[in-house]
Amino acid sequence: MGPKGGFGLSKAESEMAGDSRVCAEARLGRGLMSALFAVAIVATSPAVAQSPPQPALAQSSTQSPAPPPADAPADGLEVGSLVLTPCVGSAGDAYCGTLPRPLDPSGTRPGTIKVGFEFYPAAVDDPAGTIVAQEGGPGFSTTGTRTGFLHLFGTLRDRHNILLVDKRGTGLSQPIDCPDLQKDPDLAPEAVGACGAALGDHAWDYGTALAADDLAAVIEALEVGPVAYYGDSYGTYFGAVFAARHPTLLRTLVLDSAYPPFGPDPWYATEWAAGRDGFDLVCARSPSCTALGGRSTRRLADLLDAVRKTPLSGTAPDGDGTMHDVTLDAPTLFMVMNAAGSDPVVYRELDAAARAWLVHQDGAPLLRLTAEARDMSSPGGVPVDFSSGLYAAIVCTDYRQLFDLRLSPAERRAALERAVADKQARHPDIYAPFTIDEVRNSPRNVERLDLCLDWPAPPDGRTPGAPLPAATTFPSVPTLVLAGDLDNTTAPDEGFAAARLFPDPYFVLLRNTSHVAAMTTEAVLVPPVGSDAAGCAGPMTAAFVGDGGRPPSVRCAAEIRPIRTVPAFARTVAEVAPASPAPASLDAPREADLRLAAAAAETAGDVLARYFVNSTEKGVGLRGGHFSLGPDGEGYRFTLDGVRWTQDLAVSGTIDWNQVTGEIDADLDVAQDGGPEGHLTLHWNDRRTNAQMTIDGQLDDRDIDAVRLAP
Repeated sequence: MGPKGGFGLSKAESEMAGDSRVCAEARLGRGLMSALFAVAIVATSPAVAQSPPQPALAQSSTQSPAPPPADAPADGLEVGSLVLTPCVGSAGDAYCGTLPRPLDPSGTRPGTIKVGFEFYPAAVDDPAGTIVAQEGGPGFSTTGTRTGFLHLFGTLRDRHNILLVDKRGTGLSQPIDCPDLQKDPDLAPEAVGACGAALGDHAWDYGTALAADDLAAVIEALEVGPVAYYGDSYGTYFGAVFAARHPTLLRTLVLDSAYPPFGPDPWYATEWAAGRDGFDLVCARSPSCTALGGRSTRRLADLLDAVRKTPLSGTAPDGDGTMHDVTLDAPTLFMVMNAAGSDPVVYRELDAAARAWLVHQDGAPLLRLTAEARDMSSPGGVPVDFSSGLYAAIVCTDYRQLFDLRLSPAERRAALERAVADKQARHPDIYAPFTIDEVRNSPRNVERLDLCLDWPAPPDGRTPGAPLPAATTFPSVPTLVLAGDLDNTTAPDEGFAAARLFPDPYFVLLRNTSHVAAMTTEAVLVPPVGSDAAGCAGPMTAAFVGDGGRPPSVRCAAEIRPIRTVPAFARTVAEVAPASPAPASLDAPREADLRLAAAAAETAGDVLARYFVNSTEKGVGLRGGHFSLGPDGEGYRFTLDGVRWTQDLAVSGTIDWNQVTGEIDADLDVAQDGGPEGHLTLHWNDRRTNAQMTIDGQLDDRDIDAVRLAP
């Protein structure tokens, strides 16, 4: 939520330096209804007068570049009118180039900017076309997500070029660097205003329309159009603007987690509704949560009432195991719930964490979710990876505000307070069960209603919040729009609205999916093979592009397995619901052993869940111990060292997750304080709905053969 694409995405939507990616509405015209419902819908519809600051040179990867083809110039590759050179430290066969562009094409404000890009040539002399990918944010570097994009389109690379262009003010295109803003996790209006002042006459020269023209200029200079375009999050907003301004340069268009360029609503109410109601959707699809009866949102409202009265404070680890002092009060709980759109761990664990605190006064799970959400919701890092200045420039110049930026700062503040007072009088439950004041006070300033209060006024002739004229016509180009039904960053309704702009789109609603469907399913780390972990939206996207925009097969969109929620957090093994004896078990295991087996299973599931919030490949257990993870074959191997999910059970060993097949195998040594020790093997297929886990091994000298719902 908040201005689109940020932040809950500072890790989940961008590769950090070194390739870690750590990266229904009314009837519609011109064929959309048939395409939309007969072909694509697979689930019910969702009821800076100075030059810009110069960046340091970006090192994109530690891998050595491939040599240029034999017929290329000795120092590079000639493509169209440009000669590209092997990218320094690039992955494989990348060639880099820059194209000077005027900051202000009208010439009123002199100055130029170098737009940087990476080009990955096809293996054949006569390629089928060029794929252009664009990252979101706004503020993230497209080239920083190279690994994700190259995996997404890996099956097409032999016959397709891939072009990654960094938008002006990001990545290789002279990223805006405002140090005070870059290190401010809450993006205070004063720091945003100071950044705008530092950009001077060019504060309004970083908008989406100008960046779209830059991309067009690169495509034309390389002579590779028309192109197949893929954009995620803000990259969809950018893609719609590009399509409107340069329709002849498009062959196909894929908008992943989309929202339209008209708007968005500065209150972001649609996103909040999608995220809040998503907790009930997740619960209704999870057997362990459904068995509780009642609604997840009712239990979360009870948690809200509790932390309003008495905030919960303590020390807890973030997704990388770094400890933080955190406090969970009402505004912070809003931030945590808001993080679910880009962090499925929140959907997985918040209900159970709330019950652990409300019923048993066990605050560890809630405090950990708070620390993880604060980390995932923070901008920062180096500008070449994510530019907070560019983020502010786009939000303040292209997005609608609750005040007119042509007013003085004092008048803007008065206008904002009038808008808030009017909303409180007319629609006080817009963020229910939270109050508007609680939302305005949330850490990381989640909704950012006041972000642009001090941004410089627009130059003459520039209309704030309008990257395109209202009467813009969008081209008839094969268009695929993907939306996750759990996405609260770009809600499904907004994806539908974006689809309606185009004459003949295919709108696909993916069950059990949140933000950025085709790219690793919200994980920070990039799978060694393939794109999204569900194996659906990624292959669908590649097929649509490879087939030149023919209707894609969408069957898998309804078959993505639900998020399996934590049944209950427990301090001790004795509190864990036991696993069940395997049907073919000769001797019924002791109940205590079945509880230990279930606790070991929950420990494994808890570690696997940290994959979605981890960027350093190291972490800690909920109540102690350490783990590490790293790419291994077609997935990841997790190594556990005394990890404790309960206080009295230490689990060590390995977990292997094949992200192509979904098979997970764990080989674990377990030791209960004052209880048995032993060895367990666990197996399940993570892609299966309500997957059953098998558990076998020995505890002391007793065999155990059990089953239970996979974590």
